[in-house]
Amino acid sequence: MILSNRVAALIAIGLIPVAVSPTPATLGLWLLFVLALTTVDLILAPSPRKLTITREPIKSVRAGEKSASVVRVSGATKKIRGALRDAWQPSSHADQNRHDFTLAPGQTLTFTTELAPSRRGVLKADSVTVRSWGPMRLSGVQTTFDLDGSIRVLPEFPSRAHLGSALAKLQLATGQILSRRRGQGTEFDSLREWVEGDDQRSIDWRATARSNEVIVRTWRPEQDRHIVMVLDTSRMSAQRLGNQTRLDVSMDASLLLAALTAKAGDSVSMIAADSAVRAQVIRPPRTTVLSELSNAMVPLDPSLVEADWGRIGAKITEFGNKVSLVVLFTALDVTVLEESLLPVLLGIGRRTRIVIAHATDPSLFESSRQDDVYFAAATEAARLERERATASLASAGVTVVEALPDELPMKVVDHYLDLKSRGLL
Repeated sequence: MILSNRVAALIAIGLIPVAVSPTPATLGLWLLFVLALTTVDLILAPSPRKLTITREPIKSVRAGEKSASVVRVSGATKKIRGALRDAWQPSSHADQNRHDFTLAPGQTLTFTTELAPSRRGVLKADSVTVRSWGPMRLSGVQTTFDLDGSIRVLPEFPSRAHLGSALAKLQLATGQILSRRRGQGTEFDSLREWVEGDDQRSIDWRATARSNEVIVRTWRPEQDRHIVMVLDTSRMSAQRLGNQTRLDVSMDASLLLAALTAKAGDSVSMIAADSAVRAQVIRPPRTTVLSELSNAMVPLDPSLVEADWGRIGAKITEFGNKVSLVVLFTALDVTVLEESLLPVLLGIGRRTRIVIAHATDPSLFESSRQDDVYFAAATEAARLERERATASLASAGVTVVEALPDELPMKVVDHYLDLKSRGLL
């Protein structure tokens, strides 16, 4: 049984006869009258228990994008005046989830609840509650239906806005690759006349015999490079960088890099790990690389454990000697670097190029905090430590790409394009 505000209003109206005849009998008679009306209204309220309620499947969306939950109600044997509430987890932001309705026998009503999920993961619907009021809307009955429903929220991808400029840079880099590396590679491209400086091993003797000039073969450079991205999901990834975690920043940057490598004709793999491997995607098709990576990232959360870089390094070595570039999305922590990460990098670096992508904490540049002498001194000491770490990594052949969270995706992409255009991949 449920009561509406009309019951309280009806009781308040009873103050008028009580004021005219202020006796206990007057008050008791009025309350009895209200109780009788409420009971009659409850008896006349149709039961919603036999209603048929269904929910349409919801497609995956990215965090910050809008979606909708669609619920259909039918199966009324009597006319029902009531309200429906489609309950979701708070992070789905289903704010306008209450719907008043009038359902006639044989009619089907559709209710749409707008969703604006702000958190990555699988968000589930709590339940659907239906209220049925009596003719006077004083009281009614309420039934809660356990109606399964969920929405898969993919990681946010704000750097998608930079994909157009990244593709433009890729076209420029592709032209540089062809101009600098024509004649090298393993795929036959074309025949042309010999010029001074050409490798004698590229001479096509059959074509030369049919011509008055020396003819050489040109080769297309190999385009399919294997890029391995490693997402650190250890305690370091839980650090807040503005309004997002380090792990969220790493996901954003890795998605942009993956989208570009697919356009460049390279293949990409992703490993997310801390003390254990949490997710992996190995060489997905270039047409579905973003969707497969995004779906693999959905359940990832920072783990309050240390990263086992020895295990992560062993996982990378399983790819063999065909990895052209390894990008580690992690924090540049001097202690971790010296104790466990650097020995692993030295082993991997014998076979491939390694890049560490480090997002800088934007709070370090806030003027209000820079006025604090102790904070400024600590920040400077940390900066000097990172510089020494970067220098030691550079001597080991490891490059560090460091930038603010919003700038890191394009910094990583620019470095990848620079390596590719210079023929270093």
